[in-house]
Amino acid sequence: MSKSNSPMAQVPSALTEEQAEQQLNQLVSELRTLEAYYNEIVSRIQSASAALSDFRAAIQALDALIQNPKSDLLVPIGGGLLLPVNDVSAKTLILSVGAGIAMEKDLNSCKIFMQAREKELERAISSLEQQRREIGSRLDSGRAVLQKITGQN
Repeated sequence: MSKSNSPMAQVPSALTEEQAEQQLNQLVSELRTLEAYYNEIVSRIQSASAALSDFRAAIQALDALIQNPKSDLLVPIGGGLLLPVNDVSAKTLILSVGAGIAMEKDLNSCKIFMQAREKELERAISSLEQQRREIGSRLDSGRAVLQKITGQN
């Protein structure tokens, strides 16, 4: 890198070494904040994707129950334990609608509700992915500036 292409050469001569160091510290701080936010977004995407997979599995189970309402089921009761339930005639399910509220609904109503939630999660993931891309771009730009300032390639 030639002296004329150096970012410090383009800085007005009035900028003292202390001011340059202060700007560098500010840039590093901003990059750390962006990295933390980026990691939080990635974590949210992972959580939302796991929830989306859960909803899709539930919708598939509902489809199977709608096609064959008299089924044998394995009901998870926690700790990796499954309770076998034989010859169940499922016409309704108890549906948690949030805020600790549950309602009894027929299978088709449950499926419609779950599909609506699935769409909400897809939109949320799409929005989070957009934010991740924007922050990733800002991080890349900031890192490039930092590399120029420090003279690293």
